[in-house]
Amino acid sequence: MKKIFIVAVIALMSLTFACNRKTVFELTSDSVINVPYVGGNYTITYNLESKVDDVVNAITDDKNMITSIDTQTDGFVYITVSENLATETRETSIMLSYGNLCFNVDVEQEANPGEPETPVDPDPEEPDPEDPEDPVDPDPEEPDPEDPTINIEADILMGNYYGDDLIGGLGHYWIILSDGGIVNGNLVPNSEFFRLDLLGPMATDESDIKIPDGYYTFDANNSFTEYTILNLGSSDYCYVDNNNEAWSTTLTSATLIVDGNIITLNATVNGQDYIVIYNDEYQLSYNPVSDIISTLESDYEINLNNATGTLYCYGDYWECGYCNWGIEFNYGIENGDFLVLDFLTDSKTDGSSGFEGTFVSSGFMEDDPTQPDWNAYTFIPGFRLDGSYMMGSIMQSYSNGVGVNEAPLFGGEFTITNNNDGTYTIIINATDDANPAHAITLNWTGELNRVQKKGLKNKIAINK
Repeated sequence: MKKIFIVAVIALMSLTFACNRKTVFELTSDSVINVPYVGGNYTITYNLESKVDDVVNAITDDKNMITSIDTQTDGFVYITVSENLATETRETSIMLSYGNLCFNVDVEQEANPGEPETPVDPDPEEPDPEDPEDPVDPDPEEPDPEDPTINIEADILMGNYYGDDLIGGLGHYWIILSDGGIVNGNLVPNSEFFRLDLLGPMATDESDIKIPDGYYTFDANNSFTEYTILNLGSSDYCYVDNNNEAWSTTLTSATLIVDGNIITLNATVNGQDYIVIYNDEYQLSYNPVSDIISTLESDYEINLNNATGTLYCYGDYWECGYCNWGIEFNYGIENGDFLVLDFLTDSKTDGSSGFEGTFVSSGFMEDDPTQPDWNAYTFIPGFRLDGSYMMGSIMQSYSNGVGVNEAPLFGGEFTITNNNDGTYTIIINATDDANPAHAITLNWTGELNRVQKKGLKNKIAINK
């Protein structure tokens, strides 16, 4: 599972994205698989476009932990993780490759807890069959091992309608199903959600938007056809833990039956089958995708009080000849700001030149306005992918776990200075993509935790 940050339960997914690419080979499931000590079977999914003669390979350096890898099915890699007999956690990586394109998936397995000691009651109290307050169940109900399906009666159905933002003439719907997971707009600890990204007929009444009746099937390869559940990273199972942090797991398979107000979901997640039924009135919000990403209404000073910064070196992630770096702040917070700086240094793609300097907005190519204009010592502006997702340099602000504002760092510059005492200073003088633009500023000094993380990034959902 992967940890996610939420704007009414925000979605994340991993992406491999290259400039001037012909072949696309990208991970569409989690980049980290968390496994209980008993092991089990797990599925890795990927998207491969413009396939030629090469085959997809998957290898690991720990064959005792990963006992089998099956790559025979296009778009899927099936793995088996053995039981962890040690009392320490263990981890390994699986590298998927296609030609000269590749990415890693980490597998992390919890430690074996060992045999718990069972206390012996020296004088156990026997139930009194004559005492009605101390009944004996003559036929206690045992779990049926032949029927492991989990049944959920959902009392929440909420979501958005985006018009035909993905495919002309097809309606794009995104819904959340939950059993009491949101109260007064706030997430409830230890709750669970199913999130579904749907393509169906266009809404017939934009003042009372419903999911069109029909039978929707999970489309792992994203053919973008009617009555399908999309596999773009926003169809998944989410769990909110006791700390109000959310974790998501992609669906293995799913079908959705819509018959008026009766919504029935059959889904499989990591081998567990679920049946989720909703039967009540509901209404979706109309959320047309604007050309402007920023929701700011005035200039904004980023708040990173008590924030922890994490520095990543991605190497030549964008495949444009320059070393790519990322800095993330406050990933998983309840209050304050989430900030990502995505920037390029020079042609030393091993990161040996360091990450200090002044970085100006790269802007976008004149001949392809969807592509940043890759240059040394520039930052990648925040921009949309697939109509609903954002990468590059972005900020989002939160209050009590609820998203308040979001904006790309679109123009301007920022400077990173090494103070030679273990701290760094970051000064931002940037603008968003609104017209007229709003200033986005920051003056921060603190420590950065460095992580070497080549090959994978997250893309962050907006308007969802």
